[in-house]
This record gives sequence, C-alpha cells and structure tokens, in this order.
Amino acid sequence: MLQTKRLRVLITSIMVITVIAFGISVNHAESKTLKVGYAVSILAHEWYQVVSRSAAMRAKELNVQLMLADANLDAMKQFKACENFINQQVDFLVISPVDPNVLVPIVKKANSAGIPVISEANVVKGAVTYIGIDNKKAGIKVGKWFGEYAKANNINPNILIIGQPWLPDCVWRVDGFKEGLQEVGCKYKIVNEVDGYGLKEKSFTVASPILEAHPEINVIFGINDNSALGAMAAYEAIGLDPSKLTVIGVGLEGIAGRSALAEG
Repeated sequence: MLQTKRLRVLITSIMVITVIAFGISVNHAESKTLKVGYAVSILAHEWYQVVSRSAAMRAKELNVQLMLADANLDAMKQFKACENFINQQVDFLVISPVDPNVLVPIVKKANSAGIPVISEANVVKGAVTYIGIDNKKAGIKVGKWFGEYAKANNINPNILIIGQPWLPDCVWRVDGFKEGLQEVGCKYKIVNEVDGYGLKEKSFTVASPILEAHPEINVIFGINDNSALGAMAAYEAIGLDPSKLTVIGVGLEGIAGRSALAEG
C-alpha cells in the first residue's frame, strides 16, 4: 500500500512535467527552455509539498523552468496567479484547483493565448487533460474494506467524517466510502460531517466539540492524512479510549500518515 502511494506521487509529477516537455517541444526550437506555471491549491498540504518537490526535480532533469504559485485555498488568489502566468507568457499552465468553477474563465483566457492547461486532482472545463486518481473508486474500495472489517470484528460504526465538501474529488471520496459500506451490507451511522479544510489543525478544531458531544463515535474517516490525524488527535486529547477507535484516511501522501500507520 505504501509502495502504491509513493508510485502515485511519482507518476503524477512525472506525467505533468513529461507531457509538458515533450508535448510542446515539437513547436519550439530545441534550444528554448520551456516555461511552466503551476498554480498549487495549498502547499500546506503534504501531498502538494511532495508533488511540487518531485515536479521541480523532474523539471530540472528536462530543462523546464517551473514556476510555482501557492493559492493557500484562496480561489481568487489562484485566479490572479494564473492570470499572472499567462501575462508572463508561460508555455504551459498546470492547475491544482481550489474551485474548478472559478477557473473556467482563466482557462478560456489561457486557451485564447495559445497556452494549454492541465488540471490535477479536479477537472477544470477547458483544460486539455486531467491527471489524477478515480476518487470515487478509491472511496468505494476503502468503504468495502472497512465494512468487511467492521463485520468481522463486531464493530457498530458511529462515524465522524472530516471532509472538504467544496472540492469535488473530496466529495467523491466520501460518497465512495459510503457506497462501499453499503455494497458489503455494513450497517453504520454518520454522526456528523464537517469541513477540516484538509488541514490537521483545522480538523482538530472542528472535531473536538463533536467528539465531546458524541463519545460514542468509534470511526473517523478523513479525506486525507491531515484530516484523519487531526481528528484522531482531538479524540485522544479529550481522553477517549484510542483502542476503541478506527481511523480511516485516503492518503499516505507523506511522512505523517506513514509514521502513524507504522506506529499502529
């Protein structure tokens, strides 16, 4: 499982930069260094730290000038960053969207300027292609696994979901998780669903009052490592018994999740 996740990080960054480097080079002199603007949704997420770092390494290998802009989950800030990249006449624009709908006009502007756009994690209308996993299938797979696990271990799941409901890929993970539980006939209760913004500190904050009010919660589902780990820390902080808790996340994107898994 760890090897699969590392491979996904590597494939994502290599695919983005390789598609750019070789897809555009036919239209440029061999001596020209391609310029790529990458508008990241939030570099505070460990996933995007890994992707950006790997992309930078691959860009150096291919003699591609990679410029990064961190939106920090601000849709308009990302819009302006993309506009700035267009004004700088980049050869290619890569976007990990904060809000895919907000970016439609800027993608049109890029296309009008002859700048192809790749979207990562979420589809943006008008982009030439999308690179990412099938989040719905990933959620279903996790849900089916946990459903069987719960039945085998006599767990009556009372679930707290730490999501990011304004990002389509995160919604698909949650929907898939529920669908997977249903497919294997696992009876469960969703106690609450909250927005942790994909951040550990925020997830800790929003989970704490819910866990205090509902100590019967025995399952936490997080849309990424930080969501799951933040809520788990909140569970432990208020003195609940961690031996009664099952924590499920879609991630292992970096050190934090892998360390938590290795520690049991």
